[in-house]
Order: sequence, then C-alpha cells, then structure tokens
Amino acid sequence: MAKIDSREVEREKLAILRVLGSASGAIGSQVIARRLRDEYGIELSERAVRYHLGLLDTQGWTDKVSRRSGRVITNAGLEELGNARVTDKVGFVSDKIELLAYQSTFDVNRQEGLIPVNISFFPAAQIKEALKAMAPVFRAGICVSDKVAIAESGGNLGGVTVPDGYTGLATVCSIIINATLLKAGVPMDSRFGGTLQYRQNRPWRFSDLIHYSGSSLDPSEIFIAGRMTGVSETARRGSGKILANFREVPAMSLPLVRELIAKLEKAGVRGLVDIGESGKPVCEVPVGLNKAGLVLCGGLNPVAAAAEAGITTRNRAMSGLMDYRSLMRFSEIA
Repeated sequence: MAKIDSREVEREKLAILRVLGSASGAIGSQVIARRLRDEYGIELSERAVRYHLGLLDTQGWTDKVSRRSGRVITNAGLEELGNARVTDKVGFVSDKIELLAYQSTFDVNRQEGLIPVNISFFPAAQIKEALKAMAPVFRAGICVSDKVAIAESGGNLGGVTVPDGYTGLATVCSIIINATLLKAGVPMDSRFGGTLQYRQNRPWRFSDLIHYSGSSLDPSEIFIAGRMTGVSETARRGSGKILANFREVPAMSLPLVRELIAKLEKAGVRGLVDIGESGKPVCEVPVGLNKAGLVLCGGLNPVAAAAEAGITTRNRAMSGLMDYRSLMRFSEIA
C-alpha cells in the first residue's frame, strides 16, 4: 500500500475548505472536484473528495445539508481557513497566475477562446451608481479591456454564482498577457502587484507593492479594501495612483512581445502601461540581467473607482475563465 503523505492530505483538505468558503450555498463532490482541478490544479476523484469531506465533517469544519445538495462550510471551518498554515498560503497568488495563464485558450489571431477574468459584486441597489463611477475609467483606458460581462443575482459569471442581493461584473484580467506570451513560447516572471503613480498622464513610479511569491491574497484586492488608490482622480486629471502589475521577460524576446502586444490591442486588450529595454529600470523598478520589464494595468481599476466613490464592492481577482465572445463592451451596458 502506498504511503499517504500527510502534508498533501492537509493541502487537499484546505483546498476543499477554500472551495466551500467561496461558494454561495451547499455544493456536492462533483462540483468540488471540478473546482479543485480548475482553480487549484488538484486532481481528486469524486470518491476521494467524499472521503475528505467525511474527515472534515468529523472535525466540525463542514456540514452535510443533504445527499443531493452537498456540504456547506461551518463557522469552525471558516475559522480554520483563516488560521491555516502560512506555508500553505504563501505563493498562492503566483501559483494561480501560472495556472490561469496555462488554462486560457484565447487565440489572439482568431480573437476567440477562454480569457482570464476578475469577478466583482455590487449591491444591486448601487449598480447604476457603480457603473457611473466606472465609466470615466473605461473611457480613459485605465483597464485591461473595455470588454465585460454582467449578471444579476443568481446568475453565473465564469462558474461563480452571483449572491442574493448583488449584481456581478466580470472584467478582463491582465493574466491574458501572460497567457498570450506563454502560448508563443515567451516565459514571463510575474513579480509583484502595486499602486502606480501617474503624473501628467504618464506612468511615473510604483509607490506600494506586494510580491506575488510571498502573498496569499491578490494585491489589487488589498489595495482596494485599504482605499489606497486614486483611479478616479487619474482618469479625471492625469495624476493619481492606479493598480498595476510588474512582469519580466527575456530581453531577446522583446520584438515578439511587441508584436503580440499589438495583436492584443487589435483584439481590444490594452493592458500594457509601459515596456522597458534590456537591463533598464521601468517606473523606477530595476530588472535582472538580460531581462526587460513590463508594467501592466490592473484589471480591477474600474472597480477601484467605484470603491473610491463609497460603493460597497466584493472582489475575487483572478476568479476564473470566460468565453471572450460572451463579453460585451462596457458602453453597451452603461
């Protein structure tokens, strides 16, 4: 009999708790198994998931609603999720970036396929106000793309159900650039997310940053919750702080990178803020030897503007994948 790796079992149990913690209601082993594979890269059969759920039930972290409905996470389970080992959390964001980039099937030439998205929820009563706050940001191009999707309470966006009383909005995530370069054979190192200062409508320098490799939470979510952005002001006056990400690519790949970025722009993806030269700093950030830096716009910038206007937002950055052709221009819904 093969020896059971206790660390692996704990990792799988924690991932199941995360799936249940993000669900809007009870879900069964089939859904859990699919989400473990799609979101965490963990391959477990439904039988194995049921085995883990049995263990979680005995620990009081999950509760069986019914055989048909499935399980929900308990308050004790939520507490355990919050207190989970730091070693299991560190690097979670960088792992998810790589996974979503790999899973994306977007073809920049044919302009079709699955594209990475962020999902945000707004109180249904405030959605018109939220759209009004976001409109100037989309017009100013402070976004990855003006393609979005919207769904009412109970609807579905990228496999995520919109909670009761809320309206959901999907925005294109900057990981689409990672995915496009990856499929062309260009390796990309995702270093950090931060707030980027603008002066006179030009990117200047990063003022705050969080390294992906040492974070268990998406930096954009943290900066929005901490009211550390000035996206609306940047859209209005050309000066302020926006959400941005920093990547590195091999310097010798720059001609191909520029070609692919141009193709993405034709497809409505304008996520590039600035691109450097071999070994030279970009927005005051140094790069490695024979590397070039790329500054990408954060996909949640329009949502940050809504939060700045005092509108309640619940965000799930890098939430999943959606069919590119199912998205519409923001102007069509605003």
